[in-house]
Amino acid sequence: MFGKELGIIGTGNMGTALLKGILKKGVIENEKIVIFDINTALLEEKAKELNVDKARDNIELARRSKFILIAVKPQVINSVLEQLGSCVTDENIIISIAAGISLNHISKLVKKEIGMVRIMPNTPALVGCGASVICHNGKLSDSELDFVKNMFNAVGLAFELDEKYLDAVTGLSGSGPAYVFLIIKSLAEGGVKMGLPHDISLKLAAQTVLGAAQMVLETNEHPEKLKDMVTSPGGTTVEGLHMLEKGNLKATLISAVEAATEKSRKLAAQK
Repeated sequence: MFGKELGIIGTGNMGTALLKGILKKGVIENEKIVIFDINTALLEEKAKELNVDKARDNIELARRSKFILIAVKPQVINSVLEQLGSCVTDENIIISIAAGISLNHISKLVKKEIGMVRIMPNTPALVGCGASVICHNGKLSDSELDFVKNMFNAVGLAFELDEKYLDAVTGLSGSGPAYVFLIIKSLAEGGVKMGLPHDISLKLAAQTVLGAAQMVLETNEHPEKLKDMVTSPGGTTVEGLHMLEKGNLKATLISAVEAATEKSRKLAAQK
């Protein structure tokens, strides 16, 4: 019925990152993808760069694609969904990565009983290290859901949860990269204060955070145990940890996730 497996509406940073990851991992072949962006110059550029087909508008894209990935800003998604509602069929699957846009909201605008997926990705998807959480309306087959998961696993790790968790996901992994960037910046500045060259200090800080995160993922050990592996009695690390405890780092990070989660809930309630 459809000439394409995937259509992507919006070729900004996140849409392009997902497309590159999908192509790099071979999840979908180039000839099975079509894209559209209201910015015609950007559309031409991305279609040529990534060797994929382009549509003239959202409606053409929807008619040609089984899976429709919407990667536009939350401020403009309503008009996109209303357009799609006029042309999608029972065979289409709509996937939205717009923050704060619920499945119920999508359904009200599309007005069709079709498969719908909401996903909260994060910006490290741009470098293939994203963390995404997927929820759906229960109208996808197992193979269709696996197809969606494979797309997002192509740019990092993807998990399936109920939609009620999405605000907390936003507060943790959605906003989390900003918290970590601040930590990296602060560690680097500490190194500079102690005499390290700025460029080397920044790279040491970033690589340290990267390595520590990789240890958590690959060893499956609790972070507390990994922390203890670094901490010798009476050594340098315990002195540094003591200062972090005095500064309430743990409580502050917990509060940051809580505050961002509550903000996400408030924004979602306004939709």
